[in-house]
Amino acid sequence: MFKNTNDVQKLISELNQHFILASALILFFMLFTIYFLSKALTKPLIFMIEATKKLSKGDFSVKLPVRSKDELGELSTSIQTLANDLNYLKSERNEFLASISHELRTPLTYVKGYADIAGRPGIEETERTHYLKIIKEEGERLSTLLEELFNLAKLDQNEFTINKERINLSDFLSSIYQRILPAFNNKGIKLILECMDNIYLILDPIRFEQVLMNLLDNALKYSKEHSTTYINAFNKDGNVHLSIRDEGIGIPKEDLPFIFNRLFRVDKSRSRATGGFGIGLAIVKELVEAHGGQIFIESEIGKVHALRLF
Repeated sequence: MFKNTNDVQKLISELNQHFILASALILFFMLFTIYFLSKALTKPLIFMIEATKKLSKGDFSVKLPVRSKDELGELSTSIQTLANDLNYLKSERNEFLASISHELRTPLTYVKGYADIAGRPGIEETERTHYLKIIKEEGERLSTLLEELFNLAKLDQNEFTINKERINLSDFLSSIYQRILPAFNNKGIKLILECMDNIYLILDPIRFEQVLMNLLDNALKYSKEHSTTYINAFNKDGNVHLSIRDEGIGIPKEDLPFIFNRLFRVDKSRSRATGGFGIGLAIVKELVEAHGGQIFIESEIGKVHALRLF
């Protein structure tokens, strides 16, 4: 009890200093950690807020880095995917409007120009008849384009009625074959139909006829004289396969992924010699999928290419 306490007081003082220093260091590292954790958590959120503000203003050129695989990383990926899709849709819309403007402007220019010429006094009757015939053809071309756009709009809005019924595929294809065969004969192209018996499908005969006539018209349009086009239908593994193969000019490999896009044409010059507006195959794809089927295309330049349905 009477022992000198200086040593004990000195030890306690040193311990207090150690505790104060340790507390200061812990507080410093805690604040340092909180600062960087808050930065790590809030910085991606700030980027996402800025990105969504850009998207709301119509600016879809946003780039969000994905730095983690947690919920924040998934949210960043989702926003980036949305931005990419919106940017693609914007470019598609602009291209669509530009293409439509081009397709509408051309026949209207023909109609206006030839109407002015046909209305001039003193023009011979044969020339006037010729110009009026051109005006009529361009009017029909314009009407066809508007009809295809109208059908496309109805497909987008799910207003396209599909009235399905059970049909014998062999009889159905034979009727189409007989109707389109004269057009192939006139161009010197052989058309061959091969279809297994007793194949039945539930489909809308009117809409599906539109699909086949569009595809056969393309085969006729892009095939050369003395070539052959094949229509094949068969059952395999419980599924119905229908293909149209021709020996036409083929489609470049780089164009294949876009062949079903609206207003896309392999002929970049949009030559009037081949007709068409680049809408037919887009409608074909929509109709096939509306029937629960799938459509694929295989093609190489200068080789047989095929469209496979279902």
